[in-house]
Amino acid sequence: MVDFENEYLHIWIDHDVHLMHSEWLSKVSSEQYRHGNNILTDMLLKNNIKFWIADSAKLGDISVEDEVWTIQEVVPKIIASGISKLARLSGEDKISFNKFKDFMEKASPTGLGELEVRQYMSYKEAADWIGEINT
Repeated sequence: MVDFENEYLHIWIDHDVHLMHSEWLSKVSSEQYRHGNNILTDMLLKNNIKFWIADSAKLGDISVEDEVWTIQEVVPKIIASGISKLARLSGEDKISFNKFKDFMEKASPTGLGELEVRQYMSYKEAADWIGEINT
């Protein structure tokens, strides 16, 4: 079941295990990026999400302005949501993988609280890590 769907973003929630899965379906404009992230943070806050697999493999690069906005506006909401684990999927895109590592270094000084963030190239790797919630 899809909890939210538009032309560039799908969100599924498994309420039993407090898991959200999101998938960016394509590269997006700045307006779409910000709108999508506002929807994602609303879903986190309203659904008591503890674990999130965020598939950003098709998202592509974001602008420096959107990166700053994400650090200032989105990251604090994610932390405030009480989420424990966030697994980001970058697919096989090494540039995106490395850019996210740089982004996390910029975001970390704001403090990530109890949030663990890891990045994976495959859904299986991310799901295996998220699956450790029951061990």
